[in-house]
Amino acid sequence: MKILFLNPSYGKGFCKTARWFAKSRAREHRHPDYLCTAIAVLERDGHCCRFVDGAAKDVSVSETAQVLRDFKPEAVVINTTTPSIDSDLGYARMCKEQAGQGVFTIMVGPHVSAEPEDALRRGGHFLDAAARREYDYTLKEFANTGGISDLKGVSYLKDGEVIHNPDRPFIEDMDDLPFPAWHHIDPRDYYAPAKRNPFLTLITGRGCEGRCTFCLFPQVMYGRHYRPRSPENVLDEIEYDIRLFPGLKEIMFEDDTFTLARFHGRLARICQGMLDRKIRISWACNARPDIQDLSLLRLMKKAGCRMVCVGFESGDENILANLKKGTSPGAMMNFARLCRKAGISVHGCFIIGAPGETADSIKKTARFAAGMPIDTVQFSGLCPYPGTEFYNWCRESNYISSRTWKEWVDDNGEQRTIIDYPHLSCEAMNKAIDRSLYSFYLRPRYILSQVFQPRSAQDIQARAKGLFNFINHMWVTRYM
Repeated sequence: MKILFLNPSYGKGFCKTARWFAKSRAREHRHPDYLCTAIAVLERDGHCCRFVDGAAKDVSVSETAQVLRDFKPEAVVINTTTPSIDSDLGYARMCKEQAGQGVFTIMVGPHVSAEPEDALRRGGHFLDAAARREYDYTLKEFANTGGISDLKGVSYLKDGEVIHNPDRPFIEDMDDLPFPAWHHIDPRDYYAPAKRNPFLTLITGRGCEGRCTFCLFPQVMYGRHYRPRSPENVLDEIEYDIRLFPGLKEIMFEDDTFTLARFHGRLARICQGMLDRKIRISWACNARPDIQDLSLLRLMKKAGCRMVCVGFESGDENILANLKKGTSPGAMMNFARLCRKAGISVHGCFIIGAPGETADSIKKTARFAAGMPIDTVQFSGLCPYPGTEFYNWCRESNYISSRTWKEWVDDNGEQRTIIDYPHLSCEAMNKAIDRSLYSFYLRPRYILSQVFQPRSAQDIQARAKGLFNFINHMWVTRYM
């Protein structure tokens, strides 16, 4: 079967990734790792696939339409997110108009996993099906059989009624999945200010055992049970990626949490394996602040770990408890100190707008962040994505200010802060995000450390670009 995969564009600057919170100030496009793995599964079975990452390359609707006419696919797989769903449905309509009603349109991703009926009813005859949750083998079985009536993990319209087939069990043998079909992309199309570019993401396991109420992927897509790949399989992929892209500067381990406490032994084996195989490449990872072992952090550093991206979220114990974060300010501070001793940079992620948030708790978080030995920060307005506990709580409490998915983004295609508490408005949270950023980055001690402590030429370049972006943001928000 000929299948076209689309990650549609949604305007300049918009990032189609569920990890991107409103007002994050981070302008980056994430690699389509899950999509490319699904493509690899299909190609392994002999199907002909093509991929258009419009979100990363800013491919227009007309350009995508030309690809449709040239490629003539039998099916089109469209990646979706909640903020972009109306635009994504527009692409489904365009596919039917350009390729004919005979082309089968199927949507994947977090929005149709959480709200399949919403998408199907508004998509009408332009959308044939939604593949919920983990979709690799769902798409494989569809491509092999051409039918969906008995296909696990799909929803579809039949005679005006939405049919939800039973859920598909999660893939347990992660080593059975092929490496992502990275030959469909160019890493240079993906930029992240905190990474060494060009970089590539790598998923070493799916799911997360954290209980955070707001995190989308564990609750909607891949579950709250971590399903790891073997260390040998991970190491094989790193070597494959380096051979495929000789100019690669960095690997980003993009698991929801690469450093889960229960799997520290596996983490150590991956690090030691990189040393044993003489794999020399810088890498970063998402991490929880539960590594309290300096020797493990030093092993990570020795194996090439440059930076960890950590969801600290808040410096207020009550807020952390409300989010079910499972950590404490003391543990987070000790983790940051240990990383500093090990020589690993820390990018701290903090959120504003959690249940119980007040002006005082926001100030407490800003002071906590400024007092931590970390290198960069990101303050974000917490976004209630459908399918999460946080979304259900906000909706039941009538705290979501938007009434349609279109209202999640502004006229520039940037995501809005959409939570409006009686005691803390959207506007107040936006201003608090800016103040928190300034309180961290405008400290004289921090400015001096960035000027006199660069670790490499890449760091100097990244810091210069970061300074430009920060000054530009200050100008836009009329701080200067």
